[in-house]
Amino acid sequence: MEGLNGVHHLAISTADMRGQLEFFTDVLGGELKALYWMHGVPDTVHGFVKLNDSCYVAFVQGTANAGIEPVLGVSHAGSAAGPSAPGTMQHVAFNVKDLDELVAMRDRIRSRGINVFGPLDHGMCHSIYFAGPEQLSLEVATSEVPIDERAWIDPEVVELVGIDPPLL
Repeated sequence: MEGLNGVHHLAISTADMRGQLEFFTDVLGGELKALYWMHGVPDTVHGFVKLNDSCYVAFVQGTANAGIEPVLGVSHAGSAAGPSAPGTMQHVAFNVKDLDELVAMRDRIRSRGINVFGPLDHGMCHSIYFAGPEQLSLEVATSEVPIDERAWIDPEVVELVGIDPPLL
């Protein structure tokens, strides 16, 4: 068994399927590939936007979603540095192939009137940050080389979170 080899799709709850699909296709350049009644879930639709042939961002809109109010610091972080409840998505970072593509994506997003912060050099990657519909905290990043655990696993943090060496 080879195990996991990537993210097939990330499913994000929405009360505005149309707004999410327009943002992820027009602003970010994805391609709508599926929009259907969600299998086995009454009154719920599912939409998939292609990032590449094996990676998608998906949205789930059920009738109950509209009655659930997003709360910054609870359900939504509000920024890539903000808090959110355990088990919620703090932010999502999408990948581009290089720094030129990152700058081009920044310019594309800005051309749609959206504020973008960055690019920032984090050492392991360069990133831009911006807000998506329904208070999503979004990032686009690129790394020149794969992340090197010898440089990015901090022994102090390993001890703080209680990870045993076999996990490393």
